[in-house]
Amino acid sequence: MDTSNNIIHDNGIFTDGKYEILFSSGFPQSPNEDYNHVIQTINGADVNLPYINLRYNINWKEKGKSVKSVSFLMPEDKTYLGDVFITSPYGLIKKNRTGIGATTLELHSKRNSIVVVPTRALAYEKAKNSRIGESDRYSILYIGGRINGFKVPTIKDYLSDNGIKYKKFIVVIDSLDTLLEEIGEEHFKDYFIMFDEIDSYQYDSSYRQKMERNFDYYFKFPKTQRCLVSATIGQFSNTRIENEPAINVTFSSPAPRSINLIHTNDVLSRTKIVIEQLIEKYPNDKILIALNLVTRGMLPIINSLSPEMKSQCGILCSSKSKKDANLYYKEIINRELPSKITFMSCTYFVGIDINERFHLISVADVKYPFTLLSTDKLTQIAGRCRHHEGLLSETIVYSTNNQSDSIDYNFLKQEIESDARLLSAFASDIKGVRCKFPQLIRKFNDISEDEILEYSKKSYHGSSKISLVRQSEVGITPSYFNIDNIIIQVNLKNTLYSLPENLYQALKGDGNNVDLVSIEKEKEEDTIPQEAYDEAEEQCSLTQEEERDDLIAQLKERTSLEDRVTLAQGLRNDCKIVNSVFLEHFIELQKYVPFEKLVEILPKYDNPSKYRTFHNAILIWALDENHPIKCTMREKFPIGSNLTNKEIEQGMNAIWNGILNYGELKSTTAIRKLGTLFCKIGGRTSAIRNRKKENVYPILSYDVLDLDCEPVERIPSSENMTRILKIR
Repeated sequence: MDTSNNIIHDNGIFTDGKYEILFSSGFPQSPNEDYNHVIQTINGADVNLPYINLRYNINWKEKGKSVKSVSFLMPEDKTYLGDVFITSPYGLIKKNRTGIGATTLELHSKRNSIVVVPTRALAYEKAKNSRIGESDRYSILYIGGRINGFKVPTIKDYLSDNGIKYKKFIVVIDSLDTLLEEIGEEHFKDYFIMFDEIDSYQYDSSYRQKMERNFDYYFKFPKTQRCLVSATIGQFSNTRIENEPAINVTFSSPAPRSINLIHTNDVLSRTKIVIEQLIEKYPNDKILIALNLVTRGMLPIINSLSPEMKSQCGILCSSKSKKDANLYYKEIINRELPSKITFMSCTYFVGIDINERFHLISVADVKYPFTLLSTDKLTQIAGRCRHHEGLLSETIVYSTNNQSDSIDYNFLKQEIESDARLLSAFASDIKGVRCKFPQLIRKFNDISEDEILEYSKKSYHGSSKISLVRQSEVGITPSYFNIDNIIIQVNLKNTLYSLPENLYQALKGDGNNVDLVSIEKEKEEDTIPQEAYDEAEEQCSLTQEEERDDLIAQLKERTSLEDRVTLAQGLRNDCKIVNSVFLEHFIELQKYVPFEKLVEILPKYDNPSKYRTFHNAILIWALDENHPIKCTMREKFPIGSNLTNKEIEQGMNAIWNGILNYGELKSTTAIRKLGTLFCKIGGRTSAIRNRKKENVYPILSYDVLDLDCEPVERIPSSENMTRILKIR
């Protein structure tokens, strides 16, 4: 760091360009003096003097010139950050414990604030309690997906409400772009923005694609008006996050937890057994199962339970998994578990408060690396219980690799980041090369950014396959949160979950009371039958179709193409991946194919290869009659004509190589492309031509897909189709 500008201002504030610190009792002169000096202000946040005599430890890079990090020990009789600070400090706040009121502090500070949270439940919980009287006005405005029975003002109406002096928004990360577009970038300077539970982005961004893209907004706010908060912060691949000034909030050693640790080769079957044992022993108690696996985990367990127990089950999960959960889907109400037996996915591992006692079962299955849980994450899950007496009991069911690979994590990180940069450069360069040298890379002309995102998914050392890149406002860029997630998975598989005793030793090392039981093999009568898995898969397949039918019904209500595009883009956030792709394709093609026809046939083309052919056939069908391709089709392939292999080859090359500049086609390929993209042709037959019997193909129509209708819009005759066709 360049320390040439490090100064102590006239008001006594030390600054090194990242940290701003005001010492109450003089600037420390030696490293040993740090804890002897009280700090009055840290990174824009005033300490609640004179009530708090808070002492800090400064981790210096260079004494008196640059700070590496700041740590402070919370006073023993103080539980919340609001007891210590007047406002939130800027930078990276590592709070190291759940439930200390970081978001509450910011939402009650005397300034305009935007608090970004990962889940709808967390945002709703904070906002609903800010209702003003009996009106539909709220001092804290919720921004996120629709919640039944919760009516809030529009962003515009809230901003214009002069009765609310300090504007407070609590927004689900997926909806942050909607809020900030309404506020306008020129007004970012008027707000302090806080991203809560930032570590959850490392776990969730691989299946919530808007998370990291919306996180980009963080760096558009002034550095002194932004902060990141989490109880379990590790390292970040994104150097911009790592370069944020770090403030460590530490506590006296927490009370030890009593943990029943069960190692097994069949995690789901053992989880089912533990549920049944708890119900039998404590019939009036509630149970919470933390398992980040809905279709292949929660549902098979539920399906294998007795009918009575099934009726007592509920699932807390993301809106994307809501249809899979089906009748079991529940939501947190009044900080209580909604069912006697409640399963929750990682969406609920952070941010929710449960004010009643329950038996907790946390589940980690090494067969599914994304279900593995660090000791910090296990502590965070246990921290969902806010009852003063704590959990009724805590059980962890887990499996292991029974092996440990020797991995250089620095090298692994460099390898993954290098692969991500390679993909980013490829995505960036291919556009320019295609434009300037179209013949050089003709076979790549159809590679879209969506395909790069889809096919960049990769596994390292047994991790889940995760995309290394993402879409940003500047194009395809490395997905640092996804890279973090891969490294976390690999690390957990090869440390805590490599050998049965490793998790035991780690939990014991944290001061917990741990009993370990290792079960080599479940009894056959205790295992989950295959029928339970089949039933879950069948149900999810049905809900996928039902969800698509619901999407189509909603789209049908909109009368204009523009309204349908807006709706479809919004619906993509909350639906299953396959239906998100359906909506993406719908947006691409609705301006050409009439609505009813498009939604009828589009689901048939549900893989990239089939869709490319379908997409291209639609575009060629929709060409203006005066487009050069259509004119050449009429000339070379008259309807009703019978053409030989050679004639088809010549005619197709007039289009393929002559107009589109894609290169020469051989006879067999020319016939195939003619019949899949340009013309409906009959089967090969024979005909007498020039007194000679020849094999020919009849040209039946230019409606290769049997659409039997006219295009909604025509592609103009001036359009260069090389730019929009998806040709490989």
